[in-house]
Amino acid sequence: MDENNLYVSEIIEKEFSQYKLFELLKEDDFYNIEKTDVIIKKNTPFPLSQNNVEYIYYIYDGIVAVSVGDEILEFKGPSEFVGLSYDALDGSSQGFTAKSITKAKLCRFVKSEVIAKTMSTQEGYLYHYKSMLDQYGLFTHKFTTIKKTRKEQVYISLQELAEKFGCPDDRNSNSLKIPTDFSRKILANYIGIGVSKLSEILSELQRDFLITIDNKRQISVVSNHEGNKLKSPEWE
Repeated sequence: MDENNLYVSEIIEKEFSQYKLFELLKEDDFYNIEKTDVIIKKNTPFPLSQNNVEYIYYIYDGIVAVSVGDEILEFKGPSEFVGLSYDALDGSSQGFTAKSITKAKLCRFVKSEVIAKTMSTQEGYLYHYKSMLDQYGLFTHKFTTIKKTRKEQVYISLQELAEKFGCPDDRNSNSLKIPTDFSRKILANYIGIGVSKLSEILSELQRDFLITIDNKRQISVVSNHEGNKLKSPEWE
């Protein structure tokens, strides 16, 4: 990517973030749309469509798993939308499901109203463009990761979850703890392997000093000592 395209990409990322979109949607000065705050208990599914009405949710707090069929596709956290761009495959969010893995506080919108309000603005197409780029990046990344070894897949997934949802490990300043809400069953589903295989690879990664696991089975991902940036090791 050349410097001009990189600059444009950075501007779009900053100015048309999901938080900025939420700020636009909750404005009542023009095109007031329905919005409802909802609390979802831990490990509770909630609808992306119901009675032929599709919904979009903005996450105030909590973590949500988005699945296609029985397979977890991605995890969403605070300041992100659920259901915003899953329509690129077949024109609707049918087939996609959402489930909280922690208690979650959300703001619910009707998807058709979100699209109408967004596209009524001069910058609307840029929000749509950014949303499509995010989804393209997600599917491209998933496809690329599939080509790697199981051990790489597990380590990369743990890195990403630690960077996005982790917190510093009090025992080791070079580590990030993954929330215990990410159970072995959830992790195995997300990565696409069995629980026993996951446990085997976690033990390997622990022996390689790439992760630690405490007596409560909480996983911490160890940094490779390049600031706080977690990087994959050189796999043989």
